[in-house]
Amino acid sequence: MTTENQDLKEGLERGVDAVEEVEDAAKETEDVAEEVEQTTEESEEKTDSKEEADATDKSDKKKKKGFKKKDKRDEQIEELNDKYQRLFAEFQNFRSRSDKEKSAMFEVGARSIVEKILPVVDNIERGVAALSEEDLDSPVGQGMNLIYKQLLQTLEDMGVEAIEAKGQEFDPELHNAVMHEDNDELGENIVSEELQKGYKYKDTVVRHSMVKVAN
Repeated sequence: MTTENQDLKEGLERGVDAVEEVEDAAKETEDVAEEVEQTTEESEEKTDSKEEADATDKSDKKKKKGFKKKDKRDEQIEELNDKYQRLFAEFQNFRSRSDKEKSAMFEVGARSIVEKILPVVDNIERGVAALSEEDLDSPVGQGMNLIYKQLLQTLEDMGVEAIEAKGQEFDPELHNAVMHEDNDELGENIVSEELQKGYKYKDTVVRHSMVKVAN
């Protein structure tokens, strides 16, 4: 074989080897590209799954935060607390009504007792007024006068007071006019004489004053 033919043969062999190396390199590149692509897809799937999971978790947290199911014990506590508040309010109203009723009943009872005592006060007052100065200085007269004053003081301590009448303008809320007279010395509608004392118990008239009215 000539030298030229040998060189040509070697050149062809080297060319074939180079082509094979290029093909192998291309194949390796293709395999690597497929691996990279597969890895990228898996990574994207994992990322999407994680994002979906995070979104679901956040949604669940929001739902739990926005709506928390009440425990049965909490519901029972709220129910009992509501009943307690209602009962307490009713009790307060009942106690207030009871206090008012007791106060009203006490005043009614007190007025009734005062009405029964007043005739006794009138009799003692008439008895003292009928005594002469000499009799008033006697032990009996002094005793009657002391009893009369003590009785008036007791009534005053209870809240009972006599109604002013003589010289006052006639007031139908306080006075009971049983007589009338013309008197130039007095003004119009003025009480000229008190025939029987009237009394009040805590600003409530127990007995009207029996009076004579002028003009």
